[in-house]
Amino acid sequence: MLSRRIFKTVSFQLTAFYSLIFAICFFVLLLTSYVTTTAALRSQMQAEISGQLNAMVSEAETEGLDTIVQDIKERSSQAGSAAGYFFLSDGTGKKLAGNLAGISMKDGWREAGLSDSSVAALGNRSDEDHQIWGQGVHLSDGSFLLVGQDAFRALSAQEAIINSFALSAGAAFLLATLAGVIVSRRFLGRIDDINNTSLAIIDGHLKERIPVRGTSDEIDRLSMNLNRLFDSNQSLLEILKQVSANIAHDLRTPLTRLRQGLEEASSKSGSLRAYKVAIDAAITESDQLLATFAALLRIAQIDSGSRKAGFKHVDLTSIIGRVADAYGAVAEDQGKKLVTNLTPKIYFVGDGELLLQMFANLTENAIRHTPSGTQISVTIENVASGIIASIADSGPGIPEDQREKVFEHFYRVDAARATAGNGLGLALVSAIAKLHGIQIALLDNGPGLKVMISFPS
Repeated sequence: MLSRRIFKTVSFQLTAFYSLIFAICFFVLLLTSYVTTTAALRSQMQAEISGQLNAMVSEAETEGLDTIVQDIKERSSQAGSAAGYFFLSDGTGKKLAGNLAGISMKDGWREAGLSDSSVAALGNRSDEDHQIWGQGVHLSDGSFLLVGQDAFRALSAQEAIINSFALSAGAAFLLATLAGVIVSRRFLGRIDDINNTSLAIIDGHLKERIPVRGTSDEIDRLSMNLNRLFDSNQSLLEILKQVSANIAHDLRTPLTRLRQGLEEASSKSGSLRAYKVAIDAAITESDQLLATFAALLRIAQIDSGSRKAGFKHVDLTSIIGRVADAYGAVAEDQGKKLVTNLTPKIYFVGDGELLLQMFANLTENAIRHTPSGTQISVTIENVASGIIASIADSGPGIPEDQREKVFEHFYRVDAARATAGNGLGLALVSAIAKLHGIQIALLDNGPGLKVMISFPS
């Protein structure tokens, strides 16, 4: 099963593709080497044979046929015909000398096998690897002379080239196949790790992660990115569970009060005024429930990122100024002081309505959760690192171990729920900040709390 899968992997297919390209290049190299080597050997033999033939023709023309007959006999008598092959006939076609028989008397270059019926070599030299390459010419007196050589060295060189390339190609093919199988097995093993981990997570084992081998290759980078995705999904699922539990906990109390109020009004026969009071109380509880659901829907909408389509340049200074103007009177009514220090005309690309909501929630929290006599300062300025805004107070602050938790849905520092609110104000702030790439840090103001808001450059 594994072997069949190996041949279907992308890595093996790539290896096969590059092996095919290599084989084509290999074949072109073989063909080029074969042609150039053969041409060089043939040219060398032609030059040797032509030189020897011309010398013997000159000798025959000056000294007569008897001279070259003796010369041919001496050369032909050498062992193994190492000196070459010869044929000499007179004008009538009668053989005068040489170690060849049955030669067709045609001028020019010729190549013939020793086993050919038209050529009979002396001895039993009929090996097909041996050929006679020669050149014939008619002399002025009508006689015919042919000088040739055994082409065994040229044919052997050709055969050696073909054999060496065949062996090399076979070895290269085996090595390429072996490399493809090894690489594919390794690649397939890592893909199986990804698939097995994904299936385990689908089956509910959310803590499973893909092994990372530390090679920093593309599979490692993919594995790390997928592990980050799995971490994010696990975190979101845990948040969803926590939010679901918080919703059930926080909505149970107002729903219980709503039901009890209606039940009490229904069971007692009271005046019209008593019924009106009960209905007003029910409407108030319903409004609180609707506000909670509206906040949850708004957070979900912001988290979806759909509001990014409406981003544009907004004046942050103007937005914070409007918030300070709206809440200044509220703070004063509660015996608190709201002061501002705003650098004019600071612009940022974002959703003006959401940014107004973010600063309003933070300012309202600072007013709501601080005692009378608290001073609240709101600032915004341009610094070297970008735009920095802050909302600081001199109240009791937030314990350090709870500063990250206050941004969770329904989390409240006041565990007794003695103050008004649904615990979604800072969760909404966190969603808006995340949408805009804004960093929010809760710092100790000594005394009190300082909310540091850092806008991206």
